[in-house]
Amino acid sequence: MQMKKAMAISMIAAAISASAVTPVFAQTAAAKQSVQINASSFLVNANPVSIRTVVDGGVTLASVRDMINAIGATLHINSDRTVVVKFGDHTLKFKHASKSITVNGTATPISHPVKEVAYSTFIEPAAFIQALGGSYENNVISTVELLEGAEHAVWANASQLIVSNSAGEGREDYLVNAATGKYELLLTSEGASELVLSPDGTSVAYSDANGAVFTIDLATKQSKQVSTDNSIKNELQWSNDGASLFFLQGDKSSVIAKVTLADGKVSKVLEDKVDYKANLEVSADGTQFAFYVFKQPKVTADSNKDVELDDVAIDATGTEPQIYFYNAKAADNKPAQLTKDTADKVFLQLSADGSKVSYVSVSNDEASLGQLVTIDNTGKASTPAFADKDVYQLVQGGSKLYLLTADGNSTNAIYEVDGETGASKLVQTVSDSTSELIVSNSANFAALIDGQLAVWTDGSWKNITN
Repeated sequence: MQMKKAMAISMIAAAISASAVTPVFAQTAAAKQSVQINASSFLVNANPVSIRTVVDGGVTLASVRDMINAIGATLHINSDRTVVVKFGDHTLKFKHASKSITVNGTATPISHPVKEVAYSTFIEPAAFIQALGGSYENNVISTVELLEGAEHAVWANASQLIVSNSAGEGREDYLVNAATGKYELLLTSEGASELVLSPDGTSVAYSDANGAVFTIDLATKQSKQVSTDNSIKNELQWSNDGASLFFLQGDKSSVIAKVTLADGKVSKVLEDKVDYKANLEVSADGTQFAFYVFKQPKVTADSNKDVELDDVAIDATGTEPQIYFYNAKAADNKPAQLTKDTADKVFLQLSADGSKVSYVSVSNDEASLGQLVTIDNTGKASTPAFADKDVYQLVQGGSKLYLLTADGNSTNAIYEVDGETGASKLVQTVSDSTSELIVSNSANFAALIDGQLAVWTDGSWKNITN
């Protein structure tokens, strides 16, 4: 089963070369000569882009319009045919056949004149991009410094993602603009839990290595400590009203507890003496919970042998994760075990109303497929779906479930599943190097593709990290 292949995808190699050639156009009538316009491959802010080029006197020039479209600049042509390009704080002006360009009012010479071919303007790409504050080398254009790597990402809002990367012994978390890739550091930490986004998308919460809980306002980047309680807190989960955080407490994650942000008070929700809970999921009203329970393998050693020989027997029978459901409003106040099978279970999701649990079941048989399973909160399973597909990942976005599946020898596919009816539809096919799907509650899509974080925009995937 290929599910774990996604965790080790190599970075894309930037092999840039010229490609197909378009038909020959006539230059201006005065020139009376033919100039060949090529469609050449560039890498613009980590994204492959086709840009028209011409060769004039042995010098390669690139289409001004194609380059500004690729970097997001604006173009205006004055009545006297002066070309005006604006990008950030930079304004360029030049004319056809100019041997200089004006950069923010200052004339700057260029080594080869601007050329007009087939009613399009061509210029040296290095001079043009550098005048706009970017960098250019061998068909690689960079106007935004992109973040190196993306190990984990979540949508913060429609325009930003929170991206996390390992850094030495700790972790760095960044806010990354989904349109431009521009990023800013949000948190540097050692031993901190993952950042979890508040329901209104305005802040994140985490616990530090000492168990203290903090929130960070995403607008101001200001951090605030909301609890000094020093118990271990795993898998923070916001309440729907944003007033509390639920978590698994203790070094064995034995207790479900919550901390109230207003006063930092910690209270227990479930203390059933069952250790090794994981993957806590909370319903919208904060009264229903789903989680795994892991049993530890039985380890035995021969007392007649020297302990330094490290000769032990490990029995892993019955250690497969099992799913439990707990309703804090129920009279018996006891968790119910929903599964008893021997398959591994990953990507646990609880519906907002607490009525259904979905997950991917992975058999120990290497030839078997990852299967989507949905059960109600009594353990009754629904009719199996996608039985013919290998499900790599399950994520929740609003009331919908989204699957990343194998769809062929060289493609994967994204499917949307209605959480209420179970009806499904194909969203799109993607490269088989797509390793992780990131979906917001409003169905914005991002993915890790060839080790780079990409955002689905205007009908294509755009890389926003290197």
